[in-house]
Amino acid sequence: MRKYILTLILISIGLMLSSQEYKEPEEYIKKIFDAPQPPYLSIVQYSNFAVEANYRRYQTLEQLAEKKLHLAGKEISPRLNAEIERWPGYMVNFVDLETGERRKIDLPEDIKIRQRIFNNDYSKMAVSYEAENGIKLFIIDVKTGKIKHLNKIMVNDAFGYNSVSWLNDNKTLLVKSIPKRGIMTDEITVPTAPIVQSTNGKKSTVRTYQNLLQNQHDEELFEYYFTSQLLLVNSKNGKAKKIGEPAIYMSVEFSPNNEYLLASRINKPYSYLLPYYYFPKSYLVFDKAGNLVKELSNQPLQDQIPIGGTRKEPRNYNWQPLKEATLVWVEALDEGDPKVEVENRDRVVSLSAPFTGEPKELFRTKYRYNGIDWSSDVDELIYTEYDRDNFWIYSYLYNLKTGAKEQLEARSYKDIYNDPGDLIYKKTKNGLYVFLKNGEKVYRRGNGATPEGKYPFLAEFDLKTKESKTLFRCKEGFYEKFIAFTNKELDEIVIYSQSKTVWPNYYKVDLNSGERTQITFYKNPNPQIESLPSELVYYSRKDSIPLSGKLYLPPNYKEGDKLPLIIHAYPEEFVDSATASQVSNTDNIYPKFSGASLKYLALEGYAVLQNASIPIIGDPETVNDTFIEQLNSSVEAAIDYLDGRGIIDRERVGIIGHSYGAFMVANVLAHSDLCAVGIAKSGAYNRTLTPFGFQSERRTFWEAKDFYFKVSPFMYADKIKEPLLLIHGEDDPNSGTFPIQSKRMYHALKGNGGTAKLVLLPLEGHGYAARKSNLHVLAEMIEWFNKYLK
Repeated sequence: MRKYILTLILISIGLMLSSQEYKEPEEYIKKIFDAPQPPYLSIVQYSNFAVEANYRRYQTLEQLAEKKLHLAGKEISPRLNAEIERWPGYMVNFVDLETGERRKIDLPEDIKIRQRIFNNDYSKMAVSYEAENGIKLFIIDVKTGKIKHLNKIMVNDAFGYNSVSWLNDNKTLLVKSIPKRGIMTDEITVPTAPIVQSTNGKKSTVRTYQNLLQNQHDEELFEYYFTSQLLLVNSKNGKAKKIGEPAIYMSVEFSPNNEYLLASRINKPYSYLLPYYYFPKSYLVFDKAGNLVKELSNQPLQDQIPIGGTRKEPRNYNWQPLKEATLVWVEALDEGDPKVEVENRDRVVSLSAPFTGEPKELFRTKYRYNGIDWSSDVDELIYTEYDRDNFWIYSYLYNLKTGAKEQLEARSYKDIYNDPGDLIYKKTKNGLYVFLKNGEKVYRRGNGATPEGKYPFLAEFDLKTKESKTLFRCKEGFYEKFIAFTNKELDEIVIYSQSKTVWPNYYKVDLNSGERTQITFYKNPNPQIESLPSELVYYSRKDSIPLSGKLYLPPNYKEGDKLPLIIHAYPEEFVDSATASQVSNTDNIYPKFSGASLKYLALEGYAVLQNASIPIIGDPETVNDTFIEQLNSSVEAAIDYLDGRGIIDRERVGIIGHSYGAFMVANVLAHSDLCAVGIAKSGAYNRTLTPFGFQSERRTFWEAKDFYFKVSPFMYADKIKEPLLLIHGEDDPNSGTFPIQSKRMYHALKGNGGTAKLVLLPLEGHGYAARKSNLHVLAEMIEWFNKYLK
C-alpha cells in the first residue's frame, strides 16, 4: 500500500513538473520563428561605401540566467562590468555600392558585438565586443579588412553608452576603462547600520522605479562597477595614457578642437528611491591632461522635479559643433515648474574657452526648450520649444551673430500629417554633427503620414523663401524610406523599399532621372508565406471621431466567413479630434514575423485588428477622466464596423495589449461586455501603486483619488467575468509595471472566482528577449484564444 501511494505521489509530482515546462507552438510556427533574417545596410554619408551587419534576434535562457546585479536603475553583469546586450551583433561586411563587391570581415562565429564606431575619416572602425572576462576592443582597417586587438584595454560599459569615441587625429580613442581595483564580493555583508531614509517637508513627486540601490553594500557595488578611468588609447600600438583620476563618469566628450573634455560625474549621496540619472552630479571641464579647468555646476539629488517639469539647475550641456571649444546649455527661468506663470520658460547660454567670466545669453524660449539643430553655417541654428498645455511645438531659425529669428514651424506635435520631417545631418571633421545645408536649402526626411497610409519622402526646404520641394516620395503601393545620399552632389540616394508582396531590399535612385538600381537581393526566409491578406480599415465611434486600424485575415479567408476577432491597441492622449483621427498605419509593408507577433494569430484563423485607434481626447490636465468611456466606445466602434462588413462573429472577440495596452485590456473587461476574452502583457492594474502619475497623467493620487480608483481594473476584479491571461517578465524594470501588478491582479481575480491564468517569464524584462520565452508566449496566446474564442 505504501509503495502504491508513493508511486501515485511521484506520478503527481511528475505531472506537475511537466505542466510547468516551456511550451512551444506548432512546428510550422517554429519554422517561421527560427528562420534567419537578412542583414541590413548602414551607409557612410555621401559615399558608395556601406557596412552590412546583422544582430542576434534572441538570447538563450542560459545567457539571460547569467548572474546580474541590480544597481541604481541598471542591470549589469559583474563578469562583463556592463549591461547584458540583448541583441548583440555578429556580422560586419564592407560593401562597395558601385560594384556590389563585399569584403567579409573574418569574425568568430559566436562573437557578440556591442558597438561599431568609425573614426572621423572612415579609415578605421572600433568594435567593442563581449569577451569572457569583460568588454574588449579591436580595430578594423577599412582598406585592408585587417583586425588589430587591443587586448590590454578593458572597457567599462556599465552605463551602456558613451564608453568609446575617436579623437580628431583618427588614430586615438577616448575610452572609459575599468580602473585597477581589488576584488569585490557580490554577497551581502553583515550590515553595519539600519537603512534610514528621511524627508524634511519638501515635496518629492517622483514616479516608481525598479532595480534601485537597497543598502550600503549596494552603494559599494555601484561605486565599484560604475567607476571608470578615462584613457587615451593609441589604436595602432594599444598604448594608453590616463586622463585624471577614476570617478563615476556618466558621459565624457572632447571639444571640437580636442583640447578640453566635458564630463558629467556622479557624486554622493546616492538615492534609494531614484535611478542613477537623478543622483547628485557635477558638470566639469578638464584639459587634455585631466586637470580641472572649470566646474560648470554642482547639482544636488533631483528628487523635487515637478510632474511634467524639469530640473531647476542648468541642463543639456553640449559643445557647439563648429566652434573650437564653446559650451552651450539651458537654464530654467521658472524653477523647472510648468505651473509657474512666466514670460519665458528657459534661456540658452554659452561659454567659450578658457571658461572664465559669466556665460553669455543667446536667446530665451517662451515655452519649454526642446532641442537645437546646429547648422553647417557657424553661427546658425534651428531651435525647438514645446507648449505642454496644447501639445504644440514651435521651431525657429536663429542667427547667433545678428539675433535674427524666423519661425519655421508651429503645429501640434501629434499632427503627423503636417510633420515636415527630420533634418538630414552630416558629420564634421571633428566628429560632431550639423544639419546638411546647400546654399539656403536644407533637407528633411519624413514618414509622410496621410489618410491613405504612410508615404515617406525626402524634401528640400529653402530657408529663405520657405518653399518646400519634394525630391523623392514613396511610390503607390509600396513603403519606401530614404536611407542616405551617396554623393556630395546630392542627386543620388539609397532607399529601403518593400510592398505587401515584395520582400524589402535596398535600391539606388537617381533623383534627376528617377532611375532605380537594386543593390541588395535579400530573399524572404519564409517563402511559404508569400502574402498575408491585409488592409487599412476606417470607421467612426459614436462621437463621430474617425478611427482606423490594420486588419489581417487568414491566408485562406473566404468572403462571407465570420471569423473570431482579436483587437490589439495602445491608448494615446490627444487635445483635439483633428489630430486624434489621423492615420499612423501603412498597409504596404511585407508581412515579416518577429518575436511573438500577432500575425501568427492570423495564420491560426483569426481576424486581427492591429494598432486599432484608441484616442483619449480632452484637456491635458483632465483628459483621462473619460478614459473608460472613450476606450469602450473605440473598441465598440471597431467591432460594429467589422461585424457590419460580415467579417467577424461579434460574440467571439478577444482583446490583447502590452504595457499601457495591458491596462487597456483589463479595463475593457472590467467595464464592458464587448470582448469575450483578454490577454494582458506586462501591464499595471492598480494605479494606487503608481501614485505620482502614469503615462501622461499629470495629477497625483491625492489630487484625484476617485479617478485613480476608477481606472484601476484591480478595484473591479469582481466585475471581470471574462477569461484573462496575464503575462509578465519576472524582472520587468519598467517604471510603473512591476511584476507585483500582475501577481496582485491574478490574486484578485482568483479570490473573486474569475477565470484567469498568470504566466511569469523568468529572467525577462518589460519586453521578452529569449527564444524560449517568445515561443512560450506564442503558445500561450494561441492556446488561450483557441480555448475561449474558437
